[in-house]
Amino acid sequence: MKKSLILLAFMSIIANVNAQWWKPQHHYYDTVEYVVMYELTFREDTAHLNHYRTENHMLSIGKKRDVSSFRAYSTYRRHMELKKAGDSGITDELIKTGRIGEVFRNIQSSAIKCSIFKNMTSKNITTIDHIYMQGMYEYEESFNAFNWQITAETDTINNYVCQKAICDFGGRTWEAWFTLELPFCDGPYKFCGLPGLILNIADTQNHYSWKFLSIEKPSEVMMVYDRIEERTHTTKNDFFKLQDRNKISHNISDMLSDNKAVQKVIEYERSKNNPIERF
Repeated sequence: MKKSLILLAFMSIIANVNAQWWKPQHHYYDTVEYVVMYELTFREDTAHLNHYRTENHMLSIGKKRDVSSFRAYSTYRRHMELKKAGDSGITDELIKTGRIGEVFRNIQSSAIKCSIFKNMTSKNITTIDHIYMQGMYEYEESFNAFNWQITAETDTINNYVCQKAICDFGGRTWEAWFTLELPFCDGPYKFCGLPGLILNIADTQNHYSWKFLSIEKPSEVMMVYDRIEERTHTTKNDFFKLQDRNKISHNISDMLSDNKAVQKVIEYERSKNNPIERF
């Protein structure tokens, strides 16, 4: 409970500093054909053997099935709450009064904060991420980043017949289970390029593991896009370098050194020594 309150206070600070980034008019929306829900179990801190976290993620597949978006479910919920505030005309007032954090007071922050878009026609993966006090960034990768080796091993997951595939990506070896019964060459996070939907995938150290929860045709779920003029185009390598130089613990420790709650968050951020991609 204490940790949740600390994170809430911290997110309020982030929201106030970067209010313009959160404004709903910086996004536009579209409907989707399918939503796939996953549960991620992961270790941000390898110094503590049992320090695992879980959070839900969503893969939204567009109506034409040529574009998809992936993000944490809590990020999607925040987008929708901010859109609601924008539609009702209260966003500017919340920003002026420093109450913008109230919009997502009851929505827990996610560890995976980026948004990922896949284009099945161009076979490009676009990642949109935010670096504290720097702004929004975008970089692209190719489906060729995944050199899948499809094995003969099969299993049944949630009543779907699946086949195993292996690849190296981001400094880790990954084992994926995909099904031809759901003919989408997509999956959680950036993973894609197999002849069927990836249901489960984990690295061989089991530090990051996505498990399939459900797939459904939603009635109102929207795919959220960030407007192109609001972000800086870069390369993956340059983004990671800038991210390393702007670790949040270094950015705010001097400004807020007298705030005990924020200092606890800084310590928590410093403990995260196990990113999903080790480049």
